[in-house]
Amino acid sequence: MNWKECIEQGAVARIVPDAERASHLISMAMLRFEFWDRQIDSKFSALKVEAYYEIMKEIMFALLYKKGFDCSNHICLISYLVEHAPDFEYETMKIDELRRVRHDIGYRGFNVSGNYLKQNELEFKWIIQKLKEIVES
Repeated sequence: MNWKECIEQGAVARIVPDAERASHLISMAMLRFEFWDRQIDSKFSALKVEAYYEIMKEIMFALLYKKGFDCSNHICLISYLVEHAPDFEYETMKIDELRRVRHDIGYRGFNVSGNYLKQNELEFKWIIQKLKEIVES
């Protein structure tokens, strides 16, 4: 679903921009990031992968609140980035991949291997920092 479809189908609503709410979400996301920015036993890899997605999701919601939008689904959060941050295309694809992995963890009991986390963790951290910069710009 693209951004236009999200609006047309009512998954996105215009709101009064809320910089304070955005700031609170960024603060919580960065607190989560600080908590998870450590080595863990590989048996906890799925939890850390979920956490990286939650951090990204909170930052994306902060961006929408700051810009005057509210959103009812994660696909439209990502669609906003596709529409409004075209230079962020690769990262947007990684966020969507992580969204699907997080969905499988949460709803199918999928267990992520330590290798998946090891192969992607630096990218996840970089994406989080870039998302934060987008919100703050």
